[in-house]
Amino acid sequence: MRYDIHDPEVTVTPQIEKIVAEKLAKLDERLKSYHPEAARLEMRLRRQEKKQLLSCALTLHAYQEELHVEKEAVELREAVDRAFDALFREVEHYRARINKSLQSDNKRNAGAS
Repeated sequence: MRYDIHDPEVTVTPQIEKIVAEKLAKLDERLKSYHPEAARLEMRLRRQEKKQLLSCALTLHAYQEELHVEKEAVELREAVDRAFDALFREVEHYRARINKSLQSDNKRNAGAS
């Protein structure tokens, strides 16, 4: 899967890069039957001065779908974890929708034969 990290205000440490790499491997695994090479992830990290929080926004561009989540936390690691957990839930909903659509198509095609 291709991915971009946009972090103009936040320093990404090697520890955060390692966490992101692990999360991306999990995401690839969940998308492997849906051609993960066709998917692209955009990650935006921001510091929110007023709230004293860091935010992590993830946008997954997959086929004709775009899944977006954004989570905030005091620590960057926590924001990244929360955002990826939310994205994993969105991917599960996406996969269920795709599978349901495929099953409906197969039933229609089988009935037409």
